Amino acid sequence: MGYRPPKGVRPPQFEGKRTGRPKGSRNWAAGWRDAVWGFEHADDAGAVPPTAGAAIWRAFAADYFWEVQDWLESQGVI
Repeated sequence: MGYRPPKGVRPPQFEGKRTGRPKGSRNWAAGWRDAVWGFEHADDAGAVPPTAGAAIWRAFAADYFWEVQDWLESQGVI
């Protein structure tokens, strides 16, 4: 059986090489997509949300339409 380093210690063959995503980086595209979809369909009761997050955003935007619009504009999404 090969060498297994202790937990938290990188194997020697990976030293100096980046593996995986850098710490602190994330992709929020799906969250923004849900927020924009919910905002755009806030008054459309017949629309079927693509995700559960989109359904939550639609309910939120239906009650607080202008606040959601202001916030999305301040974030540069719409």
